Amino acid sequence: MGPVLALLVLAILVGGVLQRVSGMGFGLVAGPFIVLIVGPLEGVLFVNLAGATASAIILGRVVRDVEWRKFAWLTLSSLVVTVPAALLLRDVSAPALEITIGLFVVAAMTLAVLTTRLRREGAHPVDPEVRWPLAVTGAGSGIGSVAAGIGGPPVAVYAVLSGWDPKRFAATAQPFFAANALAALVAKLVLADASFPSMAPWQWVLLMVAILGSLAIGEVLAPRVSPIAMRRVLIVLAYVGGAATLIRGVVGLL
Repeated sequence: MGPVLALLVLAILVGGVLQRVSGMGFGLVAGPFIVLIVGPLEGVLFVNLAGATASAIILGRVVRDVEWRKFAWLTLSSLVVTVPAALLLRDVSAPALEITIGLFVVAAMTLAVLTTRLRREGAHPVDPEVRWPLAVTGAGSGIGSVAAGIGGPPVAVYAVLSGWDPKRFAATAQPFFAANALAALVAKLVLADASFPSMAPWQWVLLMVAILGSLAIGEVLAPRVSPIAMRRVLIVLAYVGGAATLIRGVVGLL
């Protein structure tokens, strides 16, 4: 368990730091590598737990800027799809789940890159007063959180397309990501016969400390490093992790 634990800590530290510095999701970076280390179902479950923990910690700093009505729309629509998505996972083989996770990470990362270009062009084709795009966004995020531990990209896309104020978006995303990840976690534990990686209590404590440490390191580095450079590192790592997970799943099926 020694090398496995060390790799888990490293994945958490890198993912957490990049999330804090670049503003992009923990699951996109750490998720694929955690899946490769401990397996698809256990790995995604752990990513859900780690993501919910990180978002809950950040929420305490940004709660005043949360737009609770948008949070409610996102969360309710996410919960609607969480149970069906968890039920579908019960009969999915490990290689098929790895392929799903790998494809989702690559697609989500590509979507994030494309929406970054839209942000530069100032395109806002979605009316923020119309509620159905919020509902679709929440549902997409719920499916991603259950299947791959990645619920951020759909919300980030909506934020760009609707011109959501970045500060309020970042604040509102925290309670939503926490609720979304916890719902996915509970649904998979109850309905999909999922389980966490088998570890001693002190190992769990170490991993939780790694989550806190990654956010603290990111807080220190954020004003000192180039967000553009860190985003490029994030993109490379996400693609590498997603592709590696996809390839292992394909090999497993063959």
